[in-house]
Amino acid sequence: MKFSYSQQFHKGKDTVLSMLCDPAYHKGLQDALGSWDFKQLELDDDGNQFRIKYSYVVKSEVPLPGFAKKVLGENTHATQTETWNRATGRGTVDVEPRGLPGKIHCDLVIEDDGEGGATKTFNWDINVKLPLVGGKLEKLIADDIQGKDGIDADASNDLLKNY
Repeated sequence: MKFSYSQQFHKGKDTVLSMLCDPAYHKGLQDALGSWDFKQLELDDDGNQFRIKYSYVVKSEVPLPGFAKKVLGENTHATQTETWNRATGRGTVDVEPRGLPGKIHCDLVIEDDGEGGATKTFNWDINVKLPLVGGKLEKLIADDIQGKDGIDADASNDLLKNY
């Protein structure tokens, strides 16, 4: 399942990228999204290429039917890897929920909006490899991601005040 959306920021691309390439931002964002047990697992940053990998636990924001609870559980233990290229303003997110056969991937782009702010565009691709229920799980995951978008955008803009 593929879907896209954008977020607006009140500061320019370079400032937003500075925030997105700060490990403290990722911890702060996960806290705002209601995650717990955040652990930074890896960090690589050469000044142009940024990569962070971390794990966390989160509860779904959408009601899960019985079949989904069997696959995902009440609380989802996930590992997330985010990359950014500061020169191009392009990045990726890969989310690996424990026990989910498939992939959750997002291509990201940050661009100046011409009015002193920036736009972050998310292009998600969710693929669950389970016969009969894979498409239903993809829809539930997409609904959960989209349901958290407002919290994500508000928290990111609030955290951006520190940059």
